[in-house]
Amino acid sequence: IYSVLDKQGCAKHITFEILESEGIENFDEVHKFIERVKFYGAKIAIDDFGTGYSNFAYLAKLNVDYLKIDASLIKNLPIDKNSQMVVKTIAEFAKNMDIKTVAEFVSSKDIYEIVKDYGVDYVQGYYIGEPKPL
Repeated sequence: IYSVLDKQGCAKHITFEILESEGIENFDEVHKFIERVKFYGAKIAIDDFGTGYSNFAYLAKLNVDYLKIDASLIKNLPIDKNSQMVVKTIAEFAKNMDIKTVAEFVSSKDIYEIVKDYGVDYVQGYYIGEPKPL
């Protein structure tokens, strides 16, 4: 990975996604990887955030660029007060840490409006558009 990032000069166009549930277990190894790829200009996203450990202390030390909020929290936003509280807390924490947020599984206008009100930066899902072949 590092030789490609070094030789190709394309790192600024690459975002590595680390699953929250898998990556945080090996903190030192993950931290070294993140620092090294960011040195080349790549970005780091924590995927499925909110389903695993959601350890905010570790997250504050990892220097990530994006938090992708898990679909299991997003899809129930209109009806689940607990999901609302968790998503709002994640969005506020991320803003304070200068981390961009992405809401996965935005499938309706109601969900879109809620995450927009919470200050989520980006959305993914069928409300915005279906995946299309290139």
